[in-house]
Amino acid sequence: MKNKKLLIDFEHISLKKYIFKWRFTLLFLCLLLFANTWGYSQTGLANLNLKNASVKESTKDKITGKVIDTKGEPVVGATVMEKGTSNGTITDIEGKFSIAVKTNSLLEISYIGYKTLTAKAVVGKSLTLTLTEDTEMLDEVVVVGYGIQKRRDVTGAVTSIRTEQLKDMPQTNISQALQGKIPGLKITNTSSSANGAGAEIQIRGQNSISANSGPLIILDGMPYSDPLSELNPNDIESIEVLKDASSAAIYGARAASGVLLVTTKRGEMGKVQVGYDGYYGLDKMYMPFDLMNAQEFYDLKKERFGLQDFYPSQIENYEKGIDTDWFDLASQLGQRHQHNISVSGGTEATRYYFAGSLGKVKGVAKNDNFDRYTFRINLDSKINSWLRIGTNTQLGYYRANGEKANIQATLKMNPLAIPFNEDGSINFYPISEVTNVVNPLEYLLYQKEVVTRSVITNNYIEITPSFIKGLTYKLNAAYNFRNSLTEGYRGRNTLAGSKDNGRASNSNTYKEGWIVENIINYKHSFGLNNFDLTALYGAERTTNKNHSIDGTGFPSDLLTYYQQKLGTAWSPSDSYSQVSSISQMFRLNYNYNSKYLFTFTLRRDGFSAFGADSKFGLFPSFALGWNMDQEKFIKKIQWLDQLKLRFSYGHNGNQAIGAYSSLAGMANQNYLSDDKKTLIGYYPSKLADPTLSWETTKSFNVGFDFSIFKGRLIGTFDTFFSRTSDLLLNKVIPEINGANNIRQNIGKTKNRGVEFSLSSVNIKNRNFSWMTDLNISHSRNKIVDVGLYESNGKPMDNLGNSWFIGKPINVWYAYVFDGIWQETDDIQNSHMPTAKPGDAKVKDVDGNGSITPEDRQIVGYKDPKWFGGLTNTFKYKNLSLSFLITTVQGVTRKTDYLNTFFGGQDNTIRKEWWTSDNPINTYPANRIDSNPYAIQFYGDVNDASYWRLNDITLSYKLPQNLIQKVGMRNLELYFNAKNTVTITDFIGLDPEISEDYGVPSTRAYIFGLRFNL
Repeated sequence: MKNKKLLIDFEHISLKKYIFKWRFTLLFLCLLLFANTWGYSQTGLANLNLKNASVKESTKDKITGKVIDTKGEPVVGATVMEKGTSNGTITDIEGKFSIAVKTNSLLEISYIGYKTLTAKAVVGKSLTLTLTEDTEMLDEVVVVGYGIQKRRDVTGAVTSIRTEQLKDMPQTNISQALQGKIPGLKITNTSSSANGAGAEIQIRGQNSISANSGPLIILDGMPYSDPLSELNPNDIESIEVLKDASSAAIYGARAASGVLLVTTKRGEMGKVQVGYDGYYGLDKMYMPFDLMNAQEFYDLKKERFGLQDFYPSQIENYEKGIDTDWFDLASQLGQRHQHNISVSGGTEATRYYFAGSLGKVKGVAKNDNFDRYTFRINLDSKINSWLRIGTNTQLGYYRANGEKANIQATLKMNPLAIPFNEDGSINFYPISEVTNVVNPLEYLLYQKEVVTRSVITNNYIEITPSFIKGLTYKLNAAYNFRNSLTEGYRGRNTLAGSKDNGRASNSNTYKEGWIVENIINYKHSFGLNNFDLTALYGAERTTNKNHSIDGTGFPSDLLTYYQQKLGTAWSPSDSYSQVSSISQMFRLNYNYNSKYLFTFTLRRDGFSAFGADSKFGLFPSFALGWNMDQEKFIKKIQWLDQLKLRFSYGHNGNQAIGAYSSLAGMANQNYLSDDKKTLIGYYPSKLADPTLSWETTKSFNVGFDFSIFKGRLIGTFDTFFSRTSDLLLNKVIPEINGANNIRQNIGKTKNRGVEFSLSSVNIKNRNFSWMTDLNISHSRNKIVDVGLYESNGKPMDNLGNSWFIGKPINVWYAYVFDGIWQETDDIQNSHMPTAKPGDAKVKDVDGNGSITPEDRQIVGYKDPKWFGGLTNTFKYKNLSLSFLITTVQGVTRKTDYLNTFFGGQDNTIRKEWWTSDNPINTYPANRIDSNPYAIQFYGDVNDASYWRLNDITLSYKLPQNLIQKVGMRNLELYFNAKNTVTITDFIGLDPEISEDYGVPSTRAYIFGLRFNL
């Protein structure tokens, strides 16, 4: 097996043949981007001249003129068009132009960073046309939590993604839409299942060791804990990512890992708009390595173990020519389609947005099916001059039908096993002599249905009293209800059901949550001083319930999971939990002439799950901003549009523990009386800790934002450092206490990193544009303390959990692979004297002449050193092409399947082995004892760094003069391809999805249509 591969069309090629060291690659990308951007230069702009339409001079008037800005400086490269035609030119180095147009025509002048100007063509007179700056980008409104701000006035590290960016690359869920787009936001796909729920989201890395490190998600003002895949991307207006302590501190005890603010669409005043967006797609699973056929498997196993390890049925099947492709039997070509319809509009008094969506997915694993139906109502109504009410409500229905085939198990099933009986039924025992190996196709016979219904609604009343100018009061009342019913049955046609005369399971999960928030906002200005004060008092409660029962011993399979009362044995289970919180918050935003900015936030949270002595926590933060471009000495720099310096510091919390965590617990332990009767008993299993409280993260951020060349180049840079204390960890205690551990606030970590983003308009004229977006992020955490100490009080490592002082939280700790013992090596006099040629060599780290547990060391990191994304968008008239490249570097994953065989089940992945004729230095010989220390990390092949062509979209908008004839505002066709090419050294199923086995990644090909009436 080759060590390196390009995951495209199943071909394997060398990574290092195509990619230099990552540092050189990064430098190359940056230089390329700046080179493209420097097309702003006079020479580059001169090459963009549009040729005048070929017309007879006798039918046209010659118009001359000059284009300047508000400072009187010439605008070089401005586009001058005859309105309504393709006839145009651009201004020269002095801002001058000359164009022949029809009599009484209008001229349209445009340039990046300026508002488009329309002027009447005047013959015989040299025109002077002045373009004014378009400040829309600087004055763009962003959501900052409990309010909005102009981007110019934002002091925190806040990054936005808008509807237009979501549309450019159509996505099936929000997680995909965000991947590779925002600096500091790492999204890792962990599953290729049909429901699309497998995504791990982190903002600026991991601060906590054991508590949840995912961000707080706020949907239209309400905390959202359901899968993001259940939200319809077409309903999303914007997503803001709050990354630093100041911007996230407004959410206090839950904001230590950052905040995602998801805002859905609103209606706009004007004519009713009806929109449709639908697509059909195909998903193709690919296998990055080859599987052995029956002959190869037979020869390999015979060489490794000899014939004595074969079961008689396997030898018989080999002689019969049996060759089963289990992977092919369990997989299929996936399909998906989705349809979205929206109706929006409004008057000055009432605005509305109604939307419904239907989505169906048939996954790449057989029997993996998922349906999604959502309906959204967003309504805002102005009752009178001082009262406004509104709602943001989504109704959801989600259905998963069937139990998908176990793809993982197919990779362990040898091709000499028989999947079906002669009558076509599933063979319970594919290897007839082995009773503990389940046929992976048996899952296709399981009856299972999971139906989830949800209601998410956020309703508000906003009062603006006329007697106090600038004061508003807003009452938010949010409610979330979710019910999930799981029903399953394994009949007598399955191995599990045949043993128990049928096995039924029913589970009903219920979640209900509500939030009430009182928000007062006061804005006041005098002179150049601007104040914006926000105060909040809120309460929240979430209740979870579950009732489930498993039954066996049914008279028949006819009633499936509707016959629990007919069973002979039952195993019921119930659970209940409730948590509540109270919050108070105060925020002050101050700016002086939008030049000097200051933000102060103080939040106090109380959470029921924490100890009686520490229910409440206080979380302060502040931030400073300086719009340097407003200074006189900066304004003289004409190519500089914006330059802002930001600094913030604050405290955030992490309350990610379950209900009743601070209370003592009892466990059930039944026993027999003297007369052999069962008696119910309990024993203490968990000790109480009244001091249990939040993890606290203290962090600071320094950043700057800039825009130059009239918006042609826009960028941000941030560097951050954080310390997290009072980690929620389990402390080992003597069992004489009734339990061997107790959860306490012990331990510390720290985290630091940098983020960089750059957006450039490389070329832009009337017919063609090329834009590039680049973002790069780096972060690295370190453990400071895990609650263990040496006699001198110095913090000590926790080897059992692989937690090492001064090292990252997530590491691989193992013996170090040092190559393969060769026949020419002096093995007898080495540190592994009993080894044989072809054995895996382990490095003697401590140099004591033998291999001991002390020779283990950190061999890799589970979290990347850096990651990033590069998007290029090309538009020519109505045709658009965009592609996204993502990269993750410096991450290591283990590869279990290199250990070849698993007890009772066989690994069928084709591999390359050491032999005397093939003395490779990568993998050991095909012997059962060739890897005595169970090496799982073989160097470069465990390097899960990758470059991926993540997304390609080609779209075409039909001409307006054509679609307007049929009453349409726009009509667009698009094709989208995802996960098309991956370059990596990793030899597992996928460098992103899993360290071990799992459903391989899929390539998706989507054909779509969208229009508006």
